[in-house]
Amino acid sequence: MPFVGAVLGAVAGGAGALAARAAPPLAGPVAYAALTLLTGAIHLDGFLDSCDALFASVPPERRRAILKDPHHGTYAVAGMFALGSVAVGALAAIPPERLAPALAFAAALARAATVAGALALPDADETAPAYARTPQIAAVQAATFAALGAAAFALSRRAAFAVPCAIAGAFACERLMRDRFGLRSGDAHGFTIAVTEVAVLCVLATSAAGRDRGGE
Repeated sequence: MPFVGAVLGAVAGGAGALAARAAPPLAGPVAYAALTLLTGAIHLDGFLDSCDALFASVPPERRRAILKDPHHGTYAVAGMFALGSVAVGALAAIPPERLAPALAFAAALARAATVAGALALPDADETAPAYARTPQIAAVQAATFAALGAAAFALSRRAAFAVPCAIAGAFACERLMRDRFGLRSGDAHGFTIAVTEVAVLCVLATSAAGRDRGGE
């Protein structure tokens, strides 16, 4: 998942950079739209479904039923507006020539953090996949985060803060999904990926803004 995310993020960021040549304000919206289209909006759909179920004042069983409802309600619409606005705003703060590496990093890190959170946190019945406890999985996770940490430093020193922020954020989202739904589904993981991805972009945006102030 992190590798696929990196590839899709790089392509989407490249699309945003190309759009900036025609009109700079289009860079962020085009990059975000491209990433959404390239992923088939699968994570965004999980985010929308989870918003409707997450904020409903109903028992966990009813929340899980809402997750399966293909229709989107008020919470989904409000969540999409909030998430999209923050994402496009963060992308607008990143120079167009850095959109490809920034989106590649954000997409890869969000997926890696979500996988780590999903494997580390059992569902409400205290069960977890057996492979989640194998040394091979732990080694892969460690290597993935080491590579992402190196990539963060290559982007900027401030970007390195995105790694612990993403891990903490993904664990918080996965814990929230588990507590509210009892059992997590693909929609819940999609919610975590979508939120964590935008959070990482916000960290990268502050890094870009700090670099610009330093240059001045």
